Amino acid sequence: MKALKILAIALLMAGCDSNIDFSGPAPEPPSPDEGKDLLITEIATFINTDGNAGGVRNHYVELYNGTGSTADLSKYAIGYQATTDESTLTDWSFTSSSNYLLLTGSLEKGKCYVIASPQANATAVKRDIDWGTTSSANADASKPLQLSGNSGIALLKKDSAGKYTLNGETYSIIDSFGSPNVARVTSGGSSSSRNNFMWTIAGETKDTRNRTIWRKATVKDPNPDWAKGKGTTASDSEWSISGDRAWDYTNLGLR
Repeated sequence: MKALKILAIALLMAGCDSNIDFSGPAPEPPSPDEGKDLLITEIATFINTDGNAGGVRNHYVELYNGTGSTADLSKYAIGYQATTDESTLTDWSFTSSSNYLLLTGSLEKGKCYVIASPQANATAVKRDIDWGTTSSANADASKPLQLSGNSGIALLKKDSAGKYTLNGETYSIIDSFGSPNVARVTSGGSSSSRNNFMWTIAGETKDTRNRTIWRKATVKDPNPDWAKGKGTTASDSEWSISGDRAWDYTNLGLR
């Protein structure tokens, strides 16, 4: 069960099938038509070679439509970019179709859309679409969908003034989890054959590579500024984070 501090997240995700039973008085949930656009609301990070994970790679990204109307997903895309060290800073780059996914269909207001690795456990991680490598080896981190604490996810939207060209159309980044232009730090957690570095999140500076991470219910709108969004403390971050290896999928939702 999630910590009480993420109670409001479960309430916000009324359209994300949650089986969590909270006791005590519940605050009035925010209206699903308060947000300006789609936003990233949940992901899980794993070290692919961590023995404690039992060989499971439940990597996924959840989007939420908190606006007042059905969203046309064909206006959106998901971008993925791995980083290779602590301090090399670079802009996002989507020069190959192998590191972005053009979305299709529609998403009703108050509902979620889950993009999961094809290696994710189908029972634990309900999803709308699979995306990424099927290799079970120590896979190339440049290929999605491997969220090991240092691989960024961008939510992009079509924009005539956008700076990123995907499949011949221009997009702007409207939200992100991680960013290649924000420095990482060395993890103080378990060793990994691929890397020991990660972004700090919500004041967690030791290890964010084996967690479930949720967007706080107070966050209504997307934010492309990861340096600001990740925060430096649990209170100023836009995100809440599970305990180490305390993955929790009970609030991961389908339509």
